[in-house]
Amino acid sequence: MAGRRYFRWLIWGSEALLLALVLSSWVALAGQGLATFQRWAWDFLSLYTGARMVWDGQGADLYNLEAQMRYQEALLAPRRVASGGLPFYYPPTILPFLLPFAWTSLPLAYFLWLLFSLLLVALFILLAWRMIGREHRLTFLLALFSFYPLSNHLLQGQTTLLLLVGFTLAFLFLERGREGAAGLALALGSIKPPLVLPLLLVLLGKRRWQVLGGLAIGSFLLLGPPLLFLGPSALTDYLSLTLRMLGAREAYGLFPEAMHNWRAFSWRLLGSGLAGNLLLLGLTLLSLGLLGWIWRHPWEERSPRFPLQFASTVLLTLLVSPHLNLHDLVLWLLAGTLIAHASRGKGAEWRWGWVFLLLGGLVPLVNPLWPRPFGPPTVLLAVGAVLWLLGRIEASRPSKGERVAGDTGQDGGKLLQ
Repeated sequence: MAGRRYFRWLIWGSEALLLALVLSSWVALAGQGLATFQRWAWDFLSLYTGARMVWDGQGADLYNLEAQMRYQEALLAPRRVASGGLPFYYPPTILPFLLPFAWTSLPLAYFLWLLFSLLLVALFILLAWRMIGREHRLTFLLALFSFYPLSNHLLQGQTTLLLLVGFTLAFLFLERGREGAAGLALALGSIKPPLVLPLLLVLLGKRRWQVLGGLAIGSFLLLGPPLLFLGPSALTDYLSLTLRMLGAREAYGLFPEAMHNWRAFSWRLLGSGLAGNLLLLGLTLLSLGLLGWIWRHPWEERSPRFPLQFASTVLLTLLVSPHLNLHDLVLWLLAGTLIAHASRGKGAEWRWGWVFLLLGGLVPLVNPLWPRPFGPPTVLLAVGAVLWLLGRIEASRPSKGERVAGDTGQDGGKLLQ
């Protein structure tokens, strides 16, 4: 009885701490917003630039960096562009989401986009609500609203919330056997291709043709209309600009060592020369190999290990992505939700597993004080979470009676059931 009372007080104390963190997180958000509002250093400037160029009939120069910077200077005059300018180098698939905001001024477009982002947050909460046990919901909400990458995402006017909703929908559809619909939801990942590529490799390896078909259809629906305005050369122009941006350092708002991936870890440890890049290559290959090992069991979407496999995939995807800023860590919210989903009816150690991951959203606040050679603390936290998940996946490994046929892709759901 005393142990149960102690545990209850521990839970209540943790939730009180989370509430305090919620308030401090949003105070920090407001302070950062007031500090940067006049300089328009937010990422939404790049999104608005791309959408506005297409709106004004300058789509032919959409991926011309010099034309973009001239357009931004005219857009902001007499104010200066922060960090030498914020280029637009998204694929054309993002334009259907941006053009509805291009008709108005930059400040109004930003606040309308903020409202749209809040709607995406609400949609994610609705999707996650039924996955999380009733006893965990208050803790989940407090952890979510104290999650600093989410605050940063809303302030910056970023786009990763679209992927958060898309990946969450994809998981729910997969769990219900609706593989075609899952593929359509995953098409939202086409706005940031590196964040969908590892899962694409998993789907190819597991021969989930229904999912891949839905993904292809959804990507075509997002890509087709913009290409009517931009022309097919927009794809090669986009790839050329993206490669140019990968080589940029401390310019155009790009600071690789300040990211939250293996690239930042390797470069902070060994520098950006040969040694650092060899370490980056090795860690990337190791992560992809680990991803294959996680999915070596037969595909079984109703298995208790399936949400754990999906959560591990999300975390490893973030580590191997060559471009990963703070706001992209909102995908941790999905990983935490999946752990909470798998923990229903389990012991207390499961609860602390997903709460610990979501509390990791506060780790970036100490990043400036973190010893540089040890890499971003978020990377170390993600690695720890993956190792914890591996232990749980192995504990729920398939029995001898599980059907090997589940690995053939023949039992996939029908497209748009």
